[in-house]
Amino acid sequence: MASANKYLLFEYLVYLLVKWGKEVRNEDKLDLSKLRLQKILFFVATIKSEENNHKLLDIFDNFYALPYGPVEIDIYDAMNNNAFSSIKFEGNACVYDSLSDDNFISLSKGNKQMLKESVDLLMGKDFNYLSAPVFELVEITHKWTVWEVSMKVADLLGAHRERMATTDICRSKIKAFE
Repeated sequence: MASANKYLLFEYLVYLLVKWGKEVRNEDKLDLSKLRLQKILFFVATIKSEENNHKLLDIFDNFYALPYGPVEIDIYDAMNNNAFSSIKFEGNACVYDSLSDDNFISLSKGNKQMLKESVDLLMGKDFNYLSAPVFELVEITHKWTVWEVSMKVADLLGAHRERMATTDICRSKIKAFE
């Protein structure tokens, strides 16, 4: 069972994305599907991670390789069970009404800052993760060596998914963000 802190930090990620979309892209309503959020979560969690300092991967630490790319299983299960307090999922769509910084006062300043820096770094790239076709995000994750190897293991075992260890994610020979 994942910690409530992991769930709240994920909600803070959604808050930061919504805020960024409004302030920088002038987009009032974002297409935040489960799939898009899982891909963005993977990028955000890995963009500053290092072999000796996992950073956000110490919190979002349960990634699996699935056919559509890496998925943080604890967050995926929480999405399917609507286990969040400030957001909910209707079908595949993330719904949020009253997201504000006040919802996240119980998060540590360090975790909030680490997440914000990673979001800013990712969103500062020459690629619009918030409006690109979601399957472009899937294709980007498929370039990661760790995903390719894990999916080959899953196929050999006749499984549909395989765990991606944090150290293997950090050591991935190819890391693509676009």
